[in-house]
Amino acid sequence: MAGKDAPRPDGVRKLYELMRRVNSSSDPSEVLEEIARGVVEVLGFGVAAISRLEGDTLVMTTVAGPEAVREQIIGRRTPVSVILNEFAQADEWGILRYVPHGRLPDEVMGAAWIPDLEPSDDEEAWHPLDALYAPLYSATGELLGNMSVDLPPDNRIPGRRDRELLEMFVVQAGLAMSHAQQRERLAEQVRLGETLQRVTAADRLLGLDLTLHEAAEAIASGLDAAQVWVHCFPEGAGGTSEYAAGYPDHAPTHRHDGLRRELARAAHELGRPLVVTRESAEPGLWGAQNVLALHDAGSLVAVPIAVGRELLGNLVILRGPAATELTDAELDAVDQISRELGRMVLNTRLYETERRLVAELQEIDRYKGELIATISHELKTPLTTIIGHTELLEEVDNIDDGDSIRAISRNAQRLNRLIENLLNYSRIQDQREHARRAVDLTTLCENSLDLMALQAEQGGLELKLVCPPEPVIVYGDPDELARVVDNILSNAVKYTQPGGRVDVAVSRDGAWAEVSCADNGLGISAIDQTHLFSAFHRSSNPEALSIPGTGLGLAISRRITELHGGDILVESALGEGSCFRVRLPVGDRPVGEWPDGDT
Repeated sequence: MAGKDAPRPDGVRKLYELMRRVNSSSDPSEVLEEIARGVVEVLGFGVAAISRLEGDTLVMTTVAGPEAVREQIIGRRTPVSVILNEFAQADEWGILRYVPHGRLPDEVMGAAWIPDLEPSDDEEAWHPLDALYAPLYSATGELLGNMSVDLPPDNRIPGRRDRELLEMFVVQAGLAMSHAQQRERLAEQVRLGETLQRVTAADRLLGLDLTLHEAAEAIASGLDAAQVWVHCFPEGAGGTSEYAAGYPDHAPTHRHDGLRRELARAAHELGRPLVVTRESAEPGLWGAQNVLALHDAGSLVAVPIAVGRELLGNLVILRGPAATELTDAELDAVDQISRELGRMVLNTRLYETERRLVAELQEIDRYKGELIATISHELKTPLTTIIGHTELLEEVDNIDDGDSIRAISRNAQRLNRLIENLLNYSRIQDQREHARRAVDLTTLCENSLDLMALQAEQGGLELKLVCPPEPVIVYGDPDELARVVDNILSNAVKYTQPGGRVDVAVSRDGAWAEVSCADNGLGISAIDQTHLFSAFHRSSNPEALSIPGTGLGLAISRRITELHGGDILVESALGEGSCFRVRLPVGDRPVGEWPDGDT
């Protein structure tokens, strides 16, 4: 035993060199290689292998010994629970763990590397099924890895001196791993801090779209993500303010929308980021796993974008198949980034709400001014005429004054139309329901042309109607739809100079019916077209302003058309005429009441 316990001066010198390297080297892999070679070359072990802890798995990263052995075990992955179970069966030799043959189950030994060594009856001889481990810990007691050695010097169980010297090598390996871990964590903190700083700085960009895109790019770069999507839900049940961004690919605004919402809600309820892998067995995650397969990703991290209990959107991070799991520090950073995004989204919503309210107030103020001006002018003019002619009638002995009576009648009718339009506009704004039935648009147009024929003839205009031989049926209120056709035809006749023409056409295009009214009259400027369907709007064209009108007809027409599921479109150029197109859904009954098989 005296020879076995003799000191090894070359081992001490090697240890001194390793201590200097551990404290000065920036490459822990090289240091671990030297430690493993020192165990083999200096202490005389046949094999020395070092594995590093990655998550809950020990990965063999360093092997010293025969090349054939190295090729066989390098990269081997072992669940840490298996190694800890072996430690529980071992004899404690200081920081070393010795497991004599026969203590571990055959299935465990069957997965291990077994040296080609003939067993001996000598109690001090090393058995091929013996195992000697050394767990590698940090200064705080955190498990970082494991060193395993085999084939000790002279194939005999190591003596006290060899064990003490081996422990010193183990301590250096633990220090090298601990220093590497500290450097990695420091680098991680710097990387995550810079990522959060980039996301925060993105808030200075003009517009939430640019902000979210810059944030997505920063997250993808800082977390080594294959794809990042940021999606903000519309505000309120009927909101339309929706933002989405992605990097490197743009975020799909509709595809996977329901899945993203469900993942965001699940993560919001969980109170932390939701991590989904292809092996995740939790129910309800098949959709997320389909996304992983579609994008050839290894894992998905879903994080809610929220402020307090209000869910504003989500952040989805895809990582490649070979990427490691996000660390706790990275998940904490993702959570902090999502809160920062929530603050940005909420601020943007508040700003947009404020801007919308200001615009609405400005529009109300404009309406008020136009209403006062229009009502004042339109009521004042006919009333002045009526009063004047009434005074004339009072001064003459013969009250059979045809011109005055006609003027009174004409202006009274003008007042009546104004009041009727005001009542119609008020009624459609209240969305009051009326009796609806099947209506033939051809019949409506024919009636409207008959009504305007005399006025067109007096103005020297040519009226023409083109319609298909079969009826074009829509479902609606016949009086309201007639008012729409009368309004656009009346405007065409009113604003077309003598010698002009007005063409009305009825047609059907698939599921849509259309009434078009084209003229070669005054036309409408591009500026006026922006407010054309606003209530009380009057043209800025002096020639058009000279023609009496309330500015309510087109506003009423568009509102009626929208209540019938349709719309009014206009094409016009100043001095070239206009074309108004009324589009309505085809059908003789309400949507949803069609029998099976009907289209």
